[in-house]
Amino acid sequence: MIEELKKEEIDSLSEIAENFFSSSEFLNDFNMEVFKKSWTFFIESGSGVIFVNRDKEGKPQGTIGGCFFPDPNTGEMLATEFFWFVNPESRGSGLKLLKVFEKWAKEKGCKKVIMVHLSDSMPEKVKHIYTRFGYKAAETHYIKEVA
Repeated sequence: MIEELKKEEIDSLSEIAENFFSSSEFLNDFNMEVFKKSWTFFIESGSGVIFVNRDKEGKPQGTIGGCFFPDPNTGEMLATEFFWFVNPESRGSGLKLLKVFEKWAKEKGCKKVIMVHLSDSMPEKVKHIYTRFGYKAAETHYIKEVA
């Protein structure tokens, strides 16, 4: 069952967040305190949301989190996903998370949903999912460490 996470439940995501961060060479130095502070702010302000899919014992197996905001160039409302991860043994439930996130974005008045994916995390599978759901590739980000 997918439900909206309450700010008091953010700590319950520590294990799945660690799994997500260990799944890619591009993610490192996960800091649960920073995560908790950031997402508490987003949830309290009403600009962000986290949805979670739990197993029968209540343990998170999948999650998606994102925010909505006006495009700084056009004013058009956008929603962007900041993380979307499902533990390998629960894959398949991730599409339900995506649909719930899209519904939330629409309810917030967003005209577009922006989804991203890590280039080393199932890029062909994720590309297939996005195109199947009507998404179009718009941009590629490049990252360089400078410090």
